[in-house]
Amino acid sequence: MKNRIINIVIFAVAILACIVAIVFSFFSFDADKKDNYIQAQEVKAQSPQMVADFETATLETLPTVIEKYQKETQDRKENLKSVQMEKDILYTYLQDLKNLDSEEKFEAYKANFPARSEALFVKCAPETKKKCVDGFNGMKSFKDLEKYVETVNEDYSAVKQAYLVENSYIKSANSLIGRADGINTTASASKKAADFETFQSDLKSFGKSASLQNFFILLTYCLLLGAAALMVFFLVANMVTNFKTSYKILLGLVLLIVVFFIGYAVGTPTLSPSAIKAGMTGSGYKMVNAAVFTVYSCLFGAILAIIVSLIMNAVKNRN
Repeated sequence: MKNRIINIVIFAVAILACIVAIVFSFFSFDADKKDNYIQAQEVKAQSPQMVADFETATLETLPTVIEKYQKETQDRKENLKSVQMEKDILYTYLQDLKNLDSEEKFEAYKANFPARSEALFVKCAPETKKKCVDGFNGMKSFKDLEKYVETVNEDYSAVKQAYLVENSYIKSANSLIGRADGINTTASASKKAADFETFQSDLKSFGKSASLQNFFILLTYCLLLGAAALMVFFLVANMVTNFKTSYKILLGLVLLIVVFFIGYAVGTPTLSPSAIKAGMTGSGYKMVNAAVFTVYSCLFGAILAIIVSLIMNAVKNRN
């Protein structure tokens, strides 16, 4: 009876997940407009007013809207140059520190640091320069270098992340503005009106698609958490009622935890460009590495178990 209940619950969750997947694919936006969708959502995340202005614009007001946001995007592009400069300076400084792999090199660099810092941080923000200089001068010995390098690396990652996010936004904004500008400069009045109507319709449908995607993603997480909760519940219930046959499950869970910690230990804290853009920390990135390592280990383990099982069955049948 208990196994029947478990099977019914699992079947119900699976059916619900399939329904969610089918409905999600049905309401999904046109795949051919994927790039436009991503750009519009990226712009809306940072500048919702721009998307709103294009949605409510008319053919008469469109040139004014285009000019407004062309200027705004150009200003942001100019400001981004200072962020890029600071990013490049911190990168160079970080490489300087990483090359100090002996106490002799550290002492030599420290002796020349006043001159080096003046030349290196000349175009850097004053607060960044002060933080770097004070941090370096605060080191008492070569032993303090490793911890200081971690601090500088975190500062560099934060600046790089800000640069990547802003640079990506500017590209998306320019693409959106460029599409509108292309419509505005169309010679044919009828084509201009038709293209502009399609443009505004796309922006509105993108907003609806984003809301639907958020809903289905939330629903998927709820299903995942619900399935995990049911799995834990039935596992605990089975252990309580029949502990002697549950030790294999416990051993499997312990092994899974061990594999996860191994993946975390061997995972690199060095962020990839996509991880930096996503705003991940070194420890968070190691958690992702551990999760991926665990998934692949389970996959290969399952494949290996199938192969071993097939071989053992073949041997038994031959005998």
